[in-house]
Amino acid sequence: MINTSFEQRAERRNRLIGLLRSEEHWKTSDLREHLGVSQRTLMRELAELRHAGYPIESDRGRGGGIRLNGRWGIERLNLNHHEVVELILSLAIMESLQSPLLTGNLKAIKQKLFQAFPQKQRSSVSTIRKRIMIGDNAANNIVSHYTAPDQRISESIAESFLRRNFLEIEYQSEAGERTLRVIETQYILLNWPIWYILAWDHLRLSSRVFRIDRIKNARIVDGSFQLRPKHMFTGIYAPIYQTI
Repeated sequence: MINTSFEQRAERRNRLIGLLRSEEHWKTSDLREHLGVSQRTLMRELAELRHAGYPIESDRGRGGGIRLNGRWGIERLNLNHHEVVELILSLAIMESLQSPLLTGNLKAIKQKLFQAFPQKQRSSVSTIRKRIMIGDNAANNIVSHYTAPDQRISESIAESFLRRNFLEIEYQSEAGERTLRVIETQYILLNWPIWYILAWDHLRLSSRVFRIDRIKNARIVDGSFQLRPKHMFTGIYAPIYQTI
């Protein structure tokens, strides 16, 4: 419990520093809203940052606010491996879109970012990266029938994938039939903008592919899974998809 509390405070402080750097000045009410904390907690965090040497100033009067004085440099980022994966994945997606502008160095940036983290973290990130595949953009006739899933469903899928938790889903087939099943989110792949889950399906006792926009409900359930042999899920996709 103590470690969890410490991690939450450290993450909140990093978010506060990031917010202060992102704007010239902030109203305390806006900072509280972004962080989800009380006025007392915010004032305590600001006082501790000042004590740690951050040049935080308060401007009184109309139009004033809290600001980080001067060109305060960027210190070493403190990201957990899930945040690293999301950042690398964002770069990989941009790279796959093949924009003619401002994407020529994305592959190099992605590799430099990955190598900048400690070996233990690189190992965790590498395992997750190998479970994410990106291919070509989806065909127009498929995209025309695509509807982005609810945010809560996306979050449950992401948590199941990253933490290897069992996921119960209500899935609607192309014919409109709905079934309830428990799956293991072994791999995910992207045909922009459509995500697919390559899963072990406890209902069919075999590997199955699920389109994320056809998942109508999803929730984490008790139990966790181990990674199964990759060829059971990715064999037919290997020639046309690349891991991030």
